[in-house]
This record gives sequence, C-alpha cells and structure tokens, in this order.
Amino acid sequence: MKQFKFVARRKDGSLTDGWISADSEQQARRMLAEQQRQVVMLTPFKAKSNKKVSREALITTLRELATLRESGMALDQCMASLYESTEDDVLRVALKRLHYDVESGSSLSDAIAAQPEVFPFYAASMLKLGEASGKLGEALFSISERIEREEQLVSEVKSALTYPAFLLIVCVVVLFFMFMYVIPNFETMVQDARDAGMLGNLLSVSRFLNDNITVISIGLAALGGGLYYGFRYGSLLQSLIQLLTKIPMFRELVDAWNIVQFSSSMQRLLESGVELVESVEITRNGISDEVLRKRLGYVVTGVREGKGLADSLGEFDLFPSMVRRLIKTGEAGASLVPCFREINNLYERRLSKGLKRFLSILEPLVIVVMGGIVGSIMIILISGIISVNDINF
Repeated sequence: MKQFKFVARRKDGSLTDGWISADSEQQARRMLAEQQRQVVMLTPFKAKSNKKVSREALITTLRELATLRESGMALDQCMASLYESTEDDVLRVALKRLHYDVESGSSLSDAIAAQPEVFPFYAASMLKLGEASGKLGEALFSISERIEREEQLVSEVKSALTYPAFLLIVCVVVLFFMFMYVIPNFETMVQDARDAGMLGNLLSVSRFLNDNITVISIGLAALGGGLYYGFRYGSLLQSLIQLLTKIPMFRELVDAWNIVQFSSSMQRLLESGVELVESVEITRNGISDEVLRKRLGYVVTGVREGKGLADSLGEFDLFPSMVRRLIKTGEAGASLVPCFREINNLYERRLSKGLKRFLSILEPLVIVVMGGIVGSIMIILISGIISVNDINF
C-alpha cells in the first residue's frame, strides 16, 4: 500500500492536510471524496533517506511509549522523554517530528502516518482504533508485538539463508577465477577451438569474459543498482513473491503468513470491541500482500451489505475451506474471537514447520547445483586434456 500526502478543502472551505494510505492515486482521491474533502494537492510519498530505523530500537521505543502513556503521562511529554533517551539517530529525528506534530494538535496516528519511511504501514490504522477506544497503550503494545513477530520471522530466514548464500558467493568467485585465469591457460593446447568440442566452448566464453570485462562489470553494477532500487522503491519484491508463489511449497508459506496476519489482527480488534466491518477494513489495510488486500476490499463491501464474513470470503475463494468453516462456526455461535485465536495458533505452527522444511531443502539444493556446475567444468577440462594429448585407456 502506498502513502500519499494531501492538501484538501473541507465543506466549510477550510484547508486540511495529512497523509492517506491507498493502493493508487485514484483510490486515494476516491477515499478523500468519501470524506467530503475536495483534493487540492495529492503527491505520492518518496523516501528521502536510505537510512533505516533499527527494528529492535523501534520495538523498544513503542513499548516504552505504551508504558509511559499507561502511567498517565501526557503524550507530548512521552515523546520528549523518548527522543532525549533514544540512541538511534534516525529514530531520534522521527520522534522529534512526532513531538512537534502532537504539540501542534495532530493525533498520534496522523503523526505516525506522516512518516511511512520509519513506521510500518499498519501502525496508523491500529493507533486510530486505540485512540477511538481509549486504549492507546494496548494499541502500541499490539504494534510492537507484530513488528517483533515479523522481525523474528525475518531473522530466522536470514539466519537459515546465510550458509547457502555463502556457498553461492564462493561458487561464483571460483567460476570467475577459473574463466579469467585457469581456462585461458588451456588455449595453447588447442589449435582450433571450433574442433575442440566443449573445451572449445569454454575457451570461447573465457575469451569473451576477458575481452569485455569492463563492459560486463559496468553492466553488473547497473543491474545491481536496478535490483536495489526495484526492491526498495518499486514493486520488484511483490512481483518476485508472486512469481515464487507458483512453486507449491512457497505458495503454502505465503498463504500461511497471510492467514496469520488476518487472524491475529481480527482477534485483537474484535477483543477490543471493534465492529466486524471496521475490523475487516483495518485488517485489510494491514495486509502486506497487495493482491489479497485488493480482494479483501470486495469482502468488506459484502460484509457491509449484510453478508456473513465466511460467505464473503468463500465468494472470492479467499483462504482454505477449513478457515472459512471455523469463521462460519464462530459467526453462528457469536464466538469469533476464540475461532480467530485457534486459526492463528494453527497457522503459526504450520508456517514455522513449512519454513523449516523449505530451508532444509534449499541448502542441499544449492550444494548440488553449484557442485554440478563446477564439477561439469572440471570434467570438460580433464576430457579436453585427454583428447588433445591422445591418451587412451
């Protein structure tokens, strides 16, 4: 979901500004029109800095803010206390800006929405709920718990991918060294590379790399920069995830993660007394999968029209049938909260198991593929030496 900065005119003619989350500029304009605001300016958010806030520092700060707020301290004083004590430079600047916005009369949710480069996109929606219900501290704790859960999952994936990534880098370095320095030494043994079979092909590739190393280096640097920009500012990551979902095992992991996000958010919102329609809408805004978020928008419309949540999910074939049956049972017995709690626990276990299984397969797969490539080159070199020297066994 994208962030847009807007300036709009209210019905009384006064101007107002702020931030709004939407999938597109057209949707943002439509949402502002529904709020009876005439758009004067609407610009998409662009990050001004590549520096990131430490997730650990962000979690700690949100927990401290929740504790201070629940102790009765005024919100602006909480902000002043936090930005004076934090050690993260980027977070200190963000907290100073929050303090200024809150002192100027903005709500905490609006102030956080104005800094999408620092705070996760779902934080503002969850805080609006806490402000409306008078449970701001609980909302802050919920946000910190979700960030912590996401960070734990990312840390597990990074830790498991470290060894395969190391093997991949070593293999690439070895291949580069062989093509640049080892394989060219065999050229004197081959009078006509075209008649030398696979060894001749290797020599041709090696000669091409040596002759065009500058152009290749520039191309690789440009490709790396393009990939970095695409992952950080574009939709490359989302496109890659959509591509990987074609793999059944990865599709199961993505589905499990989406269900965990949906069920945990619904459980907390319904426990706080939020109505079903508003709970689904807030949960939808917090889902990271763009495709699922769009389809949940249709579900929200169906629930508003009086349909059951399970029936609306089934109409658009969202989530497995077991999940929909549990939700339908909860709706029938007015016990949606425990149903969502069970769904969350079940799919958290499945996500953990699936992730471990996927990563346990990835490591030997990388070893086999990389070993196969290097081994094939060595076999070609040895075979070439044997054929050139007419050695018979």
